[in-house]
Amino acid sequence: MASKKSSSKSAVDKHERKIVSMSLPGRPGKNPMPAEQAINFATQLASDGKWPVVIVLSRQLLAQIPQLTRVWPLLFQGLTEAGDYSGLAAATAEHLISKPRDISALLSQATALRLLDHHEQALQSIAKVLRLAPANTTAINHRGVILKEMGNMTDALEAFNRCIRLAPQDGHAYWNRSDLFNDISDTELEKMEAVLSKPSLTPKNKARLHYALARGYEFRGNSEKQFSHTESGATLKRSLLQYNHAEEMQQVQDIPIYFSADTLNQTPLEAKPHSAKPIFICGLPRSGTTLVEQILSTHSMVTAGDELNALPRAAAALLQKKRIDKPFPLWAKDLSPADWHSIGESYQSMTKNLHGTAFFTDKYLQNYKALGLIHLAKPEGKIIFCRRNAMDNLWGCYRQYFADGLRFTYDQQELADSYHGAAELYRYWQKVMPDKVFFLEYETLISDYETTVKALLAFIGLPWEEECLHFYNNPRAVRTTSATQVRSPINTGRIDQWQKFERQLKPMYQRLRELGEIE
Repeated sequence: MASKKSSSKSAVDKHERKIVSMSLPGRPGKNPMPAEQAINFATQLASDGKWPVVIVLSRQLLAQIPQLTRVWPLLFQGLTEAGDYSGLAAATAEHLISKPRDISALLSQATALRLLDHHEQALQSIAKVLRLAPANTTAINHRGVILKEMGNMTDALEAFNRCIRLAPQDGHAYWNRSDLFNDISDTELEKMEAVLSKPSLTPKNKARLHYALARGYEFRGNSEKQFSHTESGATLKRSLLQYNHAEEMQQVQDIPIYFSADTLNQTPLEAKPHSAKPIFICGLPRSGTTLVEQILSTHSMVTAGDELNALPRAAAALLQKKRIDKPFPLWAKDLSPADWHSIGESYQSMTKNLHGTAFFTDKYLQNYKALGLIHLAKPEGKIIFCRRNAMDNLWGCYRQYFADGLRFTYDQQELADSYHGAAELYRYWQKVMPDKVFFLEYETLISDYETTVKALLAFIGLPWEEECLHFYNNPRAVRTTSATQVRSPINTGRIDQWQKFERQLKPMYQRLRELGEIE
């Protein structure tokens, strides 16, 4: 066995010692160097989060020496971080032709397929992993996530429970199953509390377990323990994040400056006729955006796109081409109508898998900041901006364990600031684009559902379909944290829910009052 391992390592080293020709940042043209040197450079760029460059370098290396085994994972991670799931699906499929038993590649393929809404194919990739490694908890957890998004809650819960039996400290599985219970036993809560107290539990898993316990105590009606675990999870999660809140708030304040009325009034180039038009659904998380998408995608002429990142990718590609190195929104005044048109055409190309119907939805989480970009790049697109009562909206965020992208949701005052920023944008877009946007209040949707839905469809230009009243029967896969909620009929259960925690949420409430969002 020792000689076989040595031989394999030698083969890898042999490939990395080969000379490759690289075009590098700041050094265009052909730069010969050992492949190992180029790989180490790409690895350093990956640690710095320079994913677009990592992708370019990885592809250059693999085009010359496909056997460079250290490069494929770099490419997969780069494509994942960049949100290029079509590219990730293609890259994993290419690699798996020669390495069909590569578990890492199969898992990356499953991720790509799931995020492209090919859930059945994603399950096939996971099944291949489990044939090779039946106890692979990453695959088992991923299988549960896929099944949950497809609405198969029973089998999803079984997958998460199996994952926990195999890896009792896997916080992902505890959190992912937490909203699948109708009830939870005292014994199960005691087991989770025991795991929480283990010194070996990683901080990230500890945070996830706090949130899962909060859900458990919610089911048991223990509000004090529910909030205690929510607060502990949020505080821990916030301590693990690198987040500049002042910089985030400054970005929001800059948007009306750089997307001024004059900028927005540019005469756009005539768009090519397209078979499908986008519907951009905007708003803070937990403001009703998933519900609106579920309602619209029940219509026969609408395909759900979920949280697409095609628009920021299209903008980033244009900026890279023009060598503009400025953060959003500071580059807005540097672009011409031809540039906005180019972003729109790139966006249309990136979303072509959704063009089977007359309309498709785009519910990217940062859309509420990007209405100016949307208006200029996709003037034919429809825009819906969702808003909800401040305390209900922010309690809905605070009680949720999100991915790392929503970094403002783990601190009460930062949440209040973010709500105020979004509300200021809401008011700004109302002033400068009053006829371009459908401004939707969550509470109005709940209290006057049919009237609101009819108005929404009329705004988009869709004929009335009765099925839109029964969105909870929509069989589509739902990838967001609202996956379980949108499979139930409209109800008022989450209105004023924050009031149970009025005392504990005082810092949030007071900050909202200071900012004028609560009288």
